[in-house]
Amino acid sequence: MLLLSFVTSALACSLLPWKRSPSPYTKEELSRLSDQDIYVIDGEKYIKVPTGDDAKGNVQFEYVKVDRYLAGEIEPLPLEAKRTTREEPQGVASEATEETGGAAHGHEMAAQNEEEGTPSVTTRQLTHPYLKRKIAILPFEDRTTFTFENFGEIIADRLATEMETKVFTSLVVDREMLRLTLNKLGLTPADLKNPAKTKLLNEALGIQGIIRGTVYGPYVTTATPADYEKVSMAIIRIDAQFIDTAQGRIVKEFVATNSLAGSEEFGVLSEEKAKYRAVDLVIDQIIAQVVDEIQGMDWLTRVALVEGNTVYLNAGYLTGLKQGDLLTVYSAGDPGGTKPIGRVKVSKLFGVDASVARVIEGRVQVNAVVKPRPHS
Repeated sequence: MLLLSFVTSALACSLLPWKRSPSPYTKEELSRLSDQDIYVIDGEKYIKVPTGDDAKGNVQFEYVKVDRYLAGEIEPLPLEAKRTTREEPQGVASEATEETGGAAHGHEMAAQNEEEGTPSVTTRQLTHPYLKRKIAILPFEDRTTFTFENFGEIIADRLATEMETKVFTSLVVDREMLRLTLNKLGLTPADLKNPAKTKLLNEALGIQGIIRGTVYGPYVTTATPADYEKVSMAIIRIDAQFIDTAQGRIVKEFVATNSLAGSEEFGVLSEEKAKYRAVDLVIDQIIAQVVDEIQGMDWLTRVALVEGNTVYLNAGYLTGLKQGDLLTVYSAGDPGGTKPIGRVKVSKLFGVDASVARVIEGRVQVNAVVKPRPHS
């Protein structure tokens, strides 16, 4: 079974004062690993490192084994964006946070979005809005054979960026981590056309939703009227699905397209500008179609590792968890949260998005479902 824990048991033993097992890592190595994302997949430890920029200036990442990283075989480049997210203090949560599950934190986030001019697009009463649901965006299947650009990849990348800024309850999963996980599970993106198989991603990474689909276009029309500059318009159509991975079923099927007139561009590069204008418009359509489904999901995560009364969760800082949060535990086969089997309290946030919790009631096993308390 694939586990996502961000911290290995060996690393945890050295960091937790009540563990006396010797650590296989030196103090210097532990220092290098302390703020990194560590994944455990089939017993092998991986770490996410930035390796450089692509031709468009986007940061590229690679998942390498921890031993290779510590041996200096992979030298990560500095990532300024990551450092800017580490400033929030990780002290014990306030009494209000512990009693309400952090709802006030969610209101602050919504207000901040409004101040920054990014409306929180939703028409549904939010369930635990302060916690982000992990969403995977698969590259859209490109049915347009006459274009050199892979618009399926382009749209997926731009959709991920837009969702991070417009849907404040979503956290888009890194595509390279998704690829590595599918490989370990013996799956391909094509296998995820079977919604039942998407449950494996919920169990492995805590992914709650998948957006996938097929792209038709862009189809471009260009004209140069007499005495006027060239004008171009483009249209794209996407047949899309939104899959609830906890249930392993398609919850929404829809068509997203843009108005031809809305993509109108002028000048020498009007064809290319019209294509990308159409991409932006169709992305807005996709977000409008899936936002309510995401906002309405009951948030959950999974237990990645258990050591006595200590459990590791594949959710943490970026997801919105805080030290002191009280969470309810359900059996692995009960993602709907019908029969509680225990409770845990978040005691520490690890790396970018992981946490360790202490069992305060019940017996917790690997892959158990963890959710906010129902009354919070």
